[in-house]
Amino acid sequence: MRRVVVLVVLVLCLLVAGCKVDTTVTIAVRDNGSGFVRINVALDAEAVQNAEAGGGKLEDRVRLGDLQTAGWKVSPWKRAPDGSEALSLRKNFADTGDVKPIFQELNGKNGPLRGVTLERDHSVVFTRYKLTGVADLSQVTAGIAADPELAAQLSGQRVDLTKIDQQLTQEIHDAFHVRIRIDLPGGAKTLTPEPGKQVSLSTSTTQVDTTRALLLLAAVVLGILGIVVFVRGELRRRRRRYQP
Repeated sequence: MRRVVVLVVLVLCLLVAGCKVDTTVTIAVRDNGSGFVRINVALDAEAVQNAEAGGGKLEDRVRLGDLQTAGWKVSPWKRAPDGSEALSLRKNFADTGDVKPIFQELNGKNGPLRGVTLERDHSVVFTRYKLTGVADLSQVTAGIAADPELAAQLSGQRVDLTKIDQQLTQEIHDAFHVRIRIDLPGGAKTLTPEPGKQVSLSTSTTQVDTTRALLLLAAVVLGILGIVVFVRGELRRRRRRYQP
């Protein structure tokens, strides 16, 4: 199931053009390399009203069954007292190597979060985590011209596809606000890409394994003590050997 989450967000932007859709993407990693990718989507009160215009319900306008089929845990829409609504999507991973296919599933080839990979390298005492990728919101468009069936239908009605596509793309840029939080062992980073622009996601942290460090220190101390005891014993033996 590819690009399904991105499509949900873009559909929301089209439904609520002129309003506000806040999206937060969180990549959280635990010490053992497991973690989760979570996407929170929040619509302001005006956006909810526009999406439900004509008596429809937000749950019916934005269907989420395909997300669950793709392995995502989907929370129900939650309405706040001010009329805004929020939705949370989450997918767990068992190892850092699973992050890349999750984002490939989200984006396909041309999605806004590209080349996202996570690496975890061990040494005797240190563990280094490195996340790379790009958030490219310059390529977020309505994509009307790229849909042959829709383009054919609109062309038959003598609609200017280029103009409509540009207008809807601008509406999406105005409505779509994204925040990316990268939470790695040893540090966290939050990025807020601007609509129509590109930002690097490159982040790295280094964590010290205190248990291994203490064991290594103890081994070094014991080794030094062993050498000292050995040298002192040799010196005493030599003194006794050369005494008259």
